[in-house]
Amino acid sequence: MVLFGSSMSDGNRHDPANLPIILAGRGGGRLKTGRHIASPKGTPLCNLYVSMLDQMGTPVEKFGDSTGALALG
Repeated sequence: MVLFGSSMSDGNRHDPANLPIILAGRGGGRLKTGRHIASPKGTPLCNLYVSMLDQMGTPVEKFGDSTGALALG
C-alpha cells in the first residue's frame, strides 16, 4: 500500500475537509483496486489509517481522532 495525499483540499482557504487522497497497491491481495470511495462528510482521515493498519496485520482500536475503520477489503 502506498498512500499519497494532501492535508488541505483548498490551500487558499486552508480547508482540511474533502481531502484528495490516493491509496495505491493491492496490499498483498487484501485490497480491491480500481475504486473510488467517498466517505461521509466529517469522516476523520485517521479512519483510513486504522483500516490500513488492520490490512497490514496490525489492528488497533483507535488512532488519532479515528471513529472506526473504513471498508477497504
